[in-house]
Amino acid sequence: MPTVLVVTAHGDDMEFFAGGTISKLCMLGYDVHLLMATDNARGTFELSAEQMFGLRLREAEAAAKVLGLRSVSCLDYPDGNLCDTPHTTLRGQFMEAIRRLRPDIVFTFDPWAPYEGHPDHRAVSWAAMEAASFSHFPLYYPEQLAAGLAPFYVPETYFFAKSPIDVNRPVDVSGEAIERKIAALYCYDSQMVLTLADVQYAIQSAPYDVPEVTGLDPHDYRGFIDNRVRTTARIIGKKYGFEYGEHFRRVRWGGTERMAGPGGVPEEGF
Repeated sequence: MPTVLVVTAHGDDMEFFAGGTISKLCMLGYDVHLLMATDNARGTFELSAEQMFGLRLREAEAAAKVLGLRSVSCLDYPDGNLCDTPHTTLRGQFMEAIRRLRPDIVFTFDPWAPYEGHPDHRAVSWAAMEAASFSHFPLYYPEQLAAGLAPFYVPETYFFAKSPIDVNRPVDVSGEAIERKIAALYCYDSQMVLTLADVQYAIQSAPYDVPEVTGLDPHDYRGFIDNRVRTTARIIGKKYGFEYGEHFRRVRWGGTERMAGPGGVPEEGF
């Protein structure tokens, strides 16, 4: 079966942006691997960095079991400071994973999408995009070839973003796919507490109140997360005739599919 590599900055990035699609791929038998760049140690309002270290990886591993991933790994760079890591170092580590796993599809952040405020997301997007674009060039990181890896061409890359542009690949995530997405997000207990608390901070700074949100205990996040995920997926799905959807900017075969003639190329079976 095909292999998929998802490259993110943090635990829960994949689940929020592509959890339904990844769930479908796993149910179809794809081998899906997650590579996170940071240690996730700053994503909290109530725990210490020492408490956070390793916690988010354990949460990611629990979410991976819900979705059916083959593996989860983490580079453990300091959360929030990924821009301090040399770009070529990060790109090389992503390229090593590509050459080792030889994925048919890479999922990652879109470097061209606007309004991305998180520096770790921006750093991952550029490094992962370049790694996927040049992993078949033998003179990029030749030490990897000397160690026994071989150049590899990534056939398809699926880009996601907070504010996506030029989306051209919708995916129907209705049914079990969205249920697994939500269940996987619940595995990130520390992050879901943060997500609700962060929204509460935003509302508290505004000249209005949303009592059904601000009145919640951040630890009682399930109804809020469920509604947020379903609302977003419903809005996307409505555009394409789905109950729930996710969508991506897809680049495949280096854009050469336009050379295939008027018949085009059939879609994958998901």
